[in-house]
Amino acid sequence: MLLEIYVQEGCFSCQRSLELAERAREAFPEMQVSIVDFASAAGIYRSKVAATPTYIVDGEIISLGNPSPAELEAMLAIRATRTTR
Repeated sequence: MLLEIYVQEGCFSCQRSLELAERAREAFPEMQVSIVDFASAAGIYRSKVAATPTYIVDGEIISLGNPSPAELEAMLAIRATRTTR
């Protein structure tokens, strides 16, 4: 499972995204977590990302903006059970 979090310089709430990424890494150690700079070459190719922060799991947008820690953990837990079946 891959969690991508799109951030950019000057984004007011992106610092919180970095904190949530760390929590996700701790809660789901088997999951890859990638912080992607929206303005970078890797970030620009994702035409479905229109704002930051954006959370994507395995190609599916799960949140526009920062979810609460509990919401993020719940969304990731649901997807983790899908991938282990």
